[in-house]
Amino acid sequence: MGLPGRTTQGMMPMTGEIDAERSMADEAIIKNPGTVPVLFHEQREAIMRLLIEKACNIIELSKATKMNPGTIKRHVDMLVDHGLVFLAILDTNEYGIKLKYYRAVARKFVFSFGWPLN
Repeated sequence: MGLPGRTTQGMMPMTGEIDAERSMADEAIIKNPGTVPVLFHEQREAIMRLLIEKACNIIELSKATKMNPGTIKRHVDMLVDHGLVFLAILDTNEYGIKLKYYRAVARKFVFSFGWPLN
């Protein structure tokens, strides 16, 4: 399935494979209290807000947040590891470079856990 109009600066339009098995939910319930500090980190929160709006790659996130791409990658990997973000599109540009587009798993996150933990 193609992505009409998706381009990178100075490059031709690309076609990407969309992860048809996953789509963004309206709401996700967070049951692990260890996810709270991951989500409520200033830089990761900025990344999450962008990924709730649309799928982005590391370079797009870097430009939008003014953060180093390596820093973005580290934060995105942590968000993926905690189930807050998923790889939505795997694209290849005209030069054969793979571009990964990430997306938040939901538009809204609800926390549901008790304390103390068992």
